[in-house]
Amino acid sequence: MDYKKYLKSLLSVAVIAVFVVFFYREFSANWESVRTFHLQINWGYIVLGILMMIANYLCTTLSWHIGINYFDNHKRLKFTQSIAVVNISQLGKYIPGKLWSYVAQIYWLASKGVPKTTVLYLNIVATSLTILVSMLMGCLFLMMLPDWYHLKTEMLIFIGLLLIINLVLLNNNFLRFFIEMFSRIIKQNISFHQLSTRRIISMQFLYITGAFFWILAGCFITQGIGFGLDGQRILFIAAAMLLGDVIGFLVLIAPGGLGVREGTMLLILKGAGIIQFALIFPIVARLLSIVTDLIMGIVSVLIISSSKYFPRNK
Repeated sequence: MDYKKYLKSLLSVAVIAVFVVFFYREFSANWESVRTFHLQINWGYIVLGILMMIANYLCTTLSWHIGINYFDNHKRLKFTQSIAVVNISQLGKYIPGKLWSYVAQIYWLASKGVPKTTVLYLNIVATSLTILVSMLMGCLFLMMLPDWYHLKTEMLIFIGLLLIINLVLLNNNFLRFFIEMFSRIIKQNISFHQLSTRRIISMQFLYITGAFFWILAGCFITQGIGFGLDGQRILFIAAAMLLGDVIGFLVLIAPGGLGVREGTMLLILKGAGIIQFALIFPIVARLLSIVTDLIMGIVSVLIISSSKYFPRNK
């Protein structure tokens, strides 16, 4: 067990180091243009960017809230409670493996009488929907950019596969089959009451809404660091924000997607033609997302500490 733990830590450090070196080389090659660039901070736009990130988090939380309250009408969570549960546990994404946030949710809700299998099933569906929405929208935006026309066929095939997976999620029989396969892999029986197709569509709509808030955050951050916006740059920002976030999430060994998200953004934004923007934007976006995580974490702690929302068990 210790061997696996050290190997995972080593891989995490290695992945982050690769992207740090990648950024260092890009900065070194373009240092003169970055050094002479006059960064103009507009704090109003920066604050708007943070507010859009918070709006994205709230959409994600509301989707989860709709899902968890579908299962047990007698133990319904208030939305404020869902904010606390989802956002305090999300701080676990900064621990290598990213599974700690789900573990925290499962055990905390189990202490409140919610079956572990219910929370596990909900998180499988919610995570799958988030990944699908980000990948689909990100690839569609990327396909509109001239720099990626040569991969149009490959991206259309990939988008088609994502749509098929999405249809599988909306089909209860297919979904039950895949959940049963997953339960065999983890060697634990998962018995659950499935979400209705209508409920899953409602959750997916909220993830799509949240994705647009995430794109708006990127647009406000761009203006906040002194760069203008046009139609093509918005497409670059949209693709970078969505694909950077989901690829950073999928690389499980990178805590919080650190380095992976920024590297993906840099690769996409280089096509915008302004190297200073491609280098500076991912770093600022990371810093502001950390600020947003801290804000939501503090709000969650305040909610949890309030007996009004979380009455003490007697």
